[in-house]
Amino acid sequence: MSDTELKLKFWRGDQIGSERLAATILHLDGFSSVDPQCPLGGPDGLKDLLCEKNGWRYVAAVYFPNSTEKLKAIQDKFIHDLAGVSKNAADGLVFLTNQALSPGERTMLSDLASAKGHQSLIYHLERIRALLDSPLGYGARLEFLDIEMSHEEQLSFFSQWNRSLSDSLQQHGLMIIRELSKKIDSVAALTEAFGGQVRALTAAAERTFSLLNARVEQSDKQSIDVAPLGFATNQLTVDLLLMLHRALLFDAPPPLQVGMLRSTKVWIGAENATLDTATFVPPEPELVRDLLEKLLSQWRDAFPRLLTLPGPQKVSEITRFHHHFLQIHPFMDGNGRIARLLLEQQAKELLHRSRRIVIEDTRPYQDALAKAHHGDYSNLEALVTQAIYGVEFIPGSPCEMSGQSCPSCKVGVMDIDPTGSGVRCGSCGLLIAAVES
Repeated sequence: MSDTELKLKFWRGDQIGSERLAATILHLDGFSSVDPQCPLGGPDGLKDLLCEKNGWRYVAAVYFPNSTEKLKAIQDKFIHDLAGVSKNAADGLVFLTNQALSPGERTMLSDLASAKGHQSLIYHLERIRALLDSPLGYGARLEFLDIEMSHEEQLSFFSQWNRSLSDSLQQHGLMIIRELSKKIDSVAALTEAFGGQVRALTAAAERTFSLLNARVEQSDKQSIDVAPLGFATNQLTVDLLLMLHRALLFDAPPPLQVGMLRSTKVWIGAENATLDTATFVPPEPELVRDLLEKLLSQWRDAFPRLLTLPGPQKVSEITRFHHHFLQIHPFMDGNGRIARLLLEQQAKELLHRSRRIVIEDTRPYQDALAKAHHGDYSNLEALVTQAIYGVEFIPGSPCEMSGQSCPSCKVGVMDIDPTGSGVRCGSCGLLIAAVES
């Protein structure tokens, strides 16, 4: 057992310390508007924290006993905290605990939330340990668990911290814009004409922020509201995509190339990154049209088959399309905005989801894309699922089944199959297909 797991499992802090650790964990994992309710103690109205992620609002509850508890105690605490969702007009519950929970036990808790019509996200002992033992979590591990960093960990931490600081400044600016937008939207309902002027002002503010950002790849996590453009993804062509790009960036100032495929080599990375230090280099510009034609053609041809797939496999296909589109990086700017628009339309067509889908361009999202570049879609699929449904796994999804012991050989561990159609044992090769949700 690692020091991190040991100190989490036998927590010696108080409730205030556990809530502060929980707030830090949520920040590390891409939540925004993390708001501790009673950081110094007192009645909290069935909520330790309030937070948001990808357009979903959650109540966060913390359960950090100083010893191993039985499942019944964990379940009772979960049910108690679940009552705070309705009381605080939230979409779901984020439950953070230092207790070990098997996949089956996590499913049982999630089912309790679903039975009440609520979403749930569960951060258990192993998940929290993994976050704190990652380079970005070393600082929190030192602060809350008093575990010093090795020399190698210090190098990794400060490398990540420099990038994280830039991200934090950017996110802070976007948070201000989002909060202003919320206030403005509440006033905009007074008159339709005034509402139109306010939305135009909000859009201008977001574009101004984008232009002030020196990066080539802009973060489009809070897309400007766009009226329905009347397109179906099973008829999507490059020409239609160019039209959508013009519609979304119709008043973008020069020299942005609106409605045009990029003609310049680009690379993605930290601010001031070079081609040699980039985290990702998209294809050469002369390859973009052919790659895009191929991607769209494959989607159009596969669409009738996609309609017949179980829900989890539909999510897998949408996730892979989303990644492949961003991997091609067809435009100089607005790639994230277009990718999110397409994802929202695909969710409407295949999953019958009418709710607006927001994927915030946070560090976990960028890390999930980076893992997908190397063929591991698990994090990206969980993130896309959360953006669509408010939960990270839907019944029968490969992500939900991963991590369990193999029911056949009892030795291997089930992991997501590269095809996304189920989970496969790393020892005996047993494949268990995803089931209809």
